[in-house]
Amino acid sequence: MKKGVYISLSLLLSILLLGCGGDDSISNITPPQDSPITDNHILTVSSAKEASAFLSRASFGAKQTDINALHSLNNYEAWIDQQFSQPASYHLQWAYSYARGVDGVANLKDNPEDWQTYGGTLGYLQRDAWWDIATFGKDQLRQRVAFALSEIFVISKNNGALLTQADSRMSYYDVLVKNALGNFETLLKDVTFHPSMGKYLSYLGNPKGDPVKGTHPDENYARELMQLFTIGLYELNLDGTRKLLNGKPIPTYTQKDIREMAKVFTGLTDQNGTFFIADGEITHASNIKPMIAMDEYHDRTEKTILGQTIPAGGDTVSDINQALHILFMHPNTAPFISKQLIQHLVTSNPSSLYVKRVATVFNNNGSGIRGDMKAVIKAILLDKEALRNDNHPANFGKFREPLLFFTHLFRAFNASNEQHILKQKNKPLYQYASFNFNGTGMTQQEGPLEALTVFNYFTPDDAPFALKQQGLLAPELTIYGKDGIDDVLMGIINKNGFIYDTYDLSINLDLRQEKAYVTNKDFTGLLNHLDLLLTAGAMSNTTKSSILAYLNNAKDDEGNPLSIEQLSRYAIALVITSPDYALQR
Repeated sequence: MKKGVYISLSLLLSILLLGCGGDDSISNITPPQDSPITDNHILTVSSAKEASAFLSRASFGAKQTDINALHSLNNYEAWIDQQFSQPASYHLQWAYSYARGVDGVANLKDNPEDWQTYGGTLGYLQRDAWWDIATFGKDQLRQRVAFALSEIFVISKNNGALLTQADSRMSYYDVLVKNALGNFETLLKDVTFHPSMGKYLSYLGNPKGDPVKGTHPDENYARELMQLFTIGLYELNLDGTRKLLNGKPIPTYTQKDIREMAKVFTGLTDQNGTFFIADGEITHASNIKPMIAMDEYHDRTEKTILGQTIPAGGDTVSDINQALHILFMHPNTAPFISKQLIQHLVTSNPSSLYVKRVATVFNNNGSGIRGDMKAVIKAILLDKEALRNDNHPANFGKFREPLLFFTHLFRAFNASNEQHILKQKNKPLYQYASFNFNGTGMTQQEGPLEALTVFNYFTPDDAPFALKQQGLLAPELTIYGKDGIDDVLMGIINKNGFIYDTYDLSINLDLRQEKAYVTNKDFTGLLNHLDLLLTAGAMSNTTKSSILAYLNNAKDDEGNPLSIEQLSRYAIALVITSPDYALQR
């Protein structure tokens, strides 16, 4: 594409956010209010565009076949129920199914200790498995929720202990996959007992304090468990708004609560049988199996947490289960978790009534069960504020995460991959199909389980300054970077030789339908097709007319007409780097 024929994504977003006129403008946007919608849930799928919008929230991106199937099914809840019945796609299982040894190396499933032998190299396998499942997995809803959970219950390879333990990271992600449609309390327990979390937040091999030596238990997990994973910093109403005392927010816990909670998480170690991790051997089993208790290292004294007492004399597991139950039952947990899930899946600025409706279901699924994730996900996706209609609040929607630009691209155009050989020091190890789409640099900072801190790639209450001034949140927008992600997207869509050769990519897009429109010079039909597939009918007339003008007059640097394939690719690239696409509604 000729240099300068598209405006950078970051500039377009600036125009969009500042409201520079035309039908692209969202100026004078108001802070979120209670939803004005009063009609009952609308579960029927009124159009293909509605189906596409729904799938942008409930999957890793709409595909034409999925849009058609949902529109034909004509019921959102029925689609969710179908997804609930899909078998889970697990990452370790994927590795054992597809990583075939080459050049005398055994298949990975037959020699699991290779996870340690080739630890650094197998980190690529973790990424490759994630991309394959996100693109081709049938259990799209489960996987999409698991990804949201991975950005709440954060662990990361950017931690010394986990950097070369891809098996542990994949096993942890599988815990999120397993529990994404289970019960939240079970999720809390499985996360807490997983060795990846134990290493990441430094409570694996955490002994009780010694008054003589003046030592205290590690407080890392105790603090983040409350602050990030369950109740948050301030007391909340059921609708997610902060409770106030004398006009000031009320802290949910104190430093004393952290110290008392830290005593709970003493006595856990991995399955190698030595308490202190440095004394034992790292094995595949110790990386993937739940941590075990060594009660002699556990603090058995009485613990008072958030006003509730765990009696003295308890063992490690019983104390942990009691502490997790206290947090699970805390009135903050429902609104705190519900709002974050809404933000990850549907809209960054949900109304207080939307949060309240979902939190109410978290507290009671209608059958007296608390923390039923299936009920919570249904409540989020089927809420009257989520399902598109003419009464959407003006500030409805969210900016797509950079990672999700690419999952949608791969799914929408039926990307296929090629056989890839994983090597270490040029020694061939394993062969499997892969996009070879590795590294956070390819997605502008984001990668699965690669956040730089426990606070994720972005925090749920963040936004660029211009939006904060309007009382709005746009967490994902804070990681778009100076140049957005348009250069990488353009390079991948247009098969830029430099990018493909530099990163050894093997991404093939199916463009037969797009080429057919271009062959017939039906550029209006092409844009309507891409509008449905990519922007769910939200493409503005300004964007359409700009792209249409380019397609009708496009020439290369020598003034020659572009080929059918070039025009097809450029049309896709221009739509997917537009603000209409970045802002998911």
